[in-house]
Amino acid sequence: MKEFFRNVSPVRAIQDLWQTLGAPTEYRWRGLALAVLATGGIFSVMWQEGGRGLPRPPEVIYFESWRADRSDAEIIAGNLEATKRAKAEAAAEAARAEDVRAMYKAVGAATGLDTEAMDRKARAEREAEARAAAARDKALLEELAAKPAAKAP
Repeated sequence: MKEFFRNVSPVRAIQDLWQTLGAPTEYRWRGLALAVLATGGIFSVMWQEGGRGLPRPPEVIYFESWRADRSDAEIIAGNLEATKRAKAEAAAEAARAEDVRAMYKAVGAATGLDTEAMDRKARAEREAEARAAAARDKALLEELAAKPAAKAP
């Protein structure tokens, strides 16, 4: 075992490197440059890969708290503002989705696919989903509107 560690010790490695560099050969500097480039290339690839560090801390979302003495007008104004914000976000999302669909349509057209038929089918599916969601919302609204009337004597 002692012999093994003598052969793999850092001191022995440095002595071997010094002997190899000191040997009179015409390829020693080319070999050294190639070894440095190969080692540097491997380490640069490893460096660029990155690694998995600690997980990100959870994102804390604070809920807005409202005063208990708010008037009905303030509540309605807040609800209207939130509704406008939600509609603007939905419109922006729809615009982004339309841009993505246009990109896919261009790629499909370039590859020879019938993008018009696929677009009609997808549009019909989206409209059907929107109608179903509107019907669910309307049924829920009617159910909620009917409950207070049923409770009143």
